[in-house]
Amino acid sequence: MKRMMLVAGGLTLTVGMLSGCSGSDSPPVMSSGSTSAATADDQRTPESDALTQAEVAQVNQANAESVRQKQPDL
Repeated sequence: MKRMMLVAGGLTLTVGMLSGCSGSDSPPVMSSGSTSAATADDQRTPESDALTQAEVAQVNQANAESVRQKQPDL
């Protein structure tokens, strides 16, 4: 009985590993309707990588702060 359980467990493990080795990491694309129409995500304009004024102020504030020296362990 123990041997039968080991064989069943081994087969289950093997099938599970083989099903994960299909070679495709992405799920299949399911589309319904027309594929020629662009979605709302496709029509977005790309965002700029430039920092906003608030982000520039934060960077300047961080650069102005003094760096604490690490104290030696006792």
